[in-house]
Amino acid sequence: MDDGIEEGVGESSWPPAAAAAADSAGGGGGYTDIRKEIFDRLMAKGIEEVVKDPPAFREQLHRHFERLPASYSIDLDVEKAEDVLLHRRILDECADPDKRPVFHVRFLRCIEAPPDSQDKAQDPSTLREAEIGGSEPCERMMEDLTLERRKVADDSEASSARRGVKILYIHEIIFSMVDKTKLLAQETDGLLQSLKETAARNHASLSNPTNSAASERILELQEQIGDSNVDRSFLQIGEKIASGSSGDLFRGTYHGMDVAIKFLRAEHVNDSSKVEFLQEIMILKSVNHDNVVRFYGACTKQRKYVIVTEYMPGGNLYDFLRKQKNTLDLTMVLRIAIGISKGMDYLHQNNIVHRDLKTANLLLGSDHAVKIADFGVSRRPSQEGDMTAETGTYRWMAPEVINHKPYDHRADVFSFAIVLWELVTSKIPYENLTPLQAALGVRQGMRLDIPSGLHPPLSKLIQQCWNENPNVRPSFAEITAELEDMLRPLHQAPNSSKGSNRQSKAKAHKKSQR
Repeated sequence: MDDGIEEGVGESSWPPAAAAAADSAGGGGGYTDIRKEIFDRLMAKGIEEVVKDPPAFREQLHRHFERLPASYSIDLDVEKAEDVLLHRRILDECADPDKRPVFHVRFLRCIEAPPDSQDKAQDPSTLREAEIGGSEPCERMMEDLTLERRKVADDSEASSARRGVKILYIHEIIFSMVDKTKLLAQETDGLLQSLKETAARNHASLSNPTNSAASERILELQEQIGDSNVDRSFLQIGEKIASGSSGDLFRGTYHGMDVAIKFLRAEHVNDSSKVEFLQEIMILKSVNHDNVVRFYGACTKQRKYVIVTEYMPGGNLYDFLRKQKNTLDLTMVLRIAIGISKGMDYLHQNNIVHRDLKTANLLLGSDHAVKIADFGVSRRPSQEGDMTAETGTYRWMAPEVINHKPYDHRADVFSFAIVLWELVTSKIPYENLTPLQAALGVRQGMRLDIPSGLHPPLSKLIQQCWNENPNVRPSFAEITAELEDMLRPLHQAPNSSKGSNRQSKAKAHKKSQR
């Protein structure tokens, strides 16, 4: 024990009497010893918070051990006594509900694996700890990412490549939260997915030669957008009304007008997301139709990109349908469907494929007027070449998109069939399946059940639109014509009656004049 420990606070007072009695009764002598060993090691290393007030720290250390299960002390390595300080800080931070869950990630070591061992990465027999220069462990190299150490890492990787092996970097993730049923597993799954996505993005940014092309594309798009920029000083941001995969949507005002304001979230700012956001601006800037959301402007001069469009007070069609206790009447179904079809026909006539047509991207105004929105993944095929597979949302995705086959504007027609089905049922497509299960079913020919009592022409149209063969699907011009034909008799019936009454009244008026 360090001589600096004040008199009267020696080994006999560690741990406090009550804890010591409990340890003695429960056979916990080893538990007490590990606390003392950790304390002694931290003192010997001169850790500031320990040597500054040893008695106070000893009490804090005791409380830290007391709030954790006994198995915690068994897993501790005295050689890494500083880990206890890290664990204590993480638990203290987690005490604040607004900060949960608390994560800490650090590098541990790197190992070498044969190039063909990707599927065997969990098998210890295929891996061995990497060495640098034949002697220095890789983990020592990675503790401090200075330029000199980074060079050592590069040399190590080059040496490993010459020997026909690859380097795998092992990290440790520590996180703290208040556990509830399945919540811990959900957080772990979510963390794993986020790490995979981040690693993929970082790897691409380091090794993908197309990054320079993406940067050039960003500059090109920014120049094309030019005078579409809005003055942020006139933007008044209100409540958040929606969140997407990379952006948040807020209600607000711009020069006194009600508007929707879409921000690209800071954590999603990279070349890929910027290009996508800018392409959406380019498409919005180029369209003008009663059934497409109106574009007011954008700002791309700052890190947080902004798109400003008209505000649609009715919200999105997905939420509207979920609120319906009963299905919509046929007249309303047809009116909404015609609006969507006209908007999509306009987009296709202008060589724009939406690629994510679904009820969540259809907005409602007054009198259920509908407008198409969210052009984040929309493309002009002739300019972009082959389009990416599995783009959009699985429950609305066409089989050719799921199957990684070439596709065009007719993929939107398949998605429209799902929207039509939602309009006549007010249900979620494939609600008893996960999105991936739904996609696998669609690629095998599965389709949704059409209500037996549905208006026969509408039932037939839905089946035509989701036909496996894209060439059999009708165009939106044809769809609009068919829907209008279905709606016309519904309007004419009451009008015909009124017309007959008017004619009868006219004849009666003439007789009275005679």
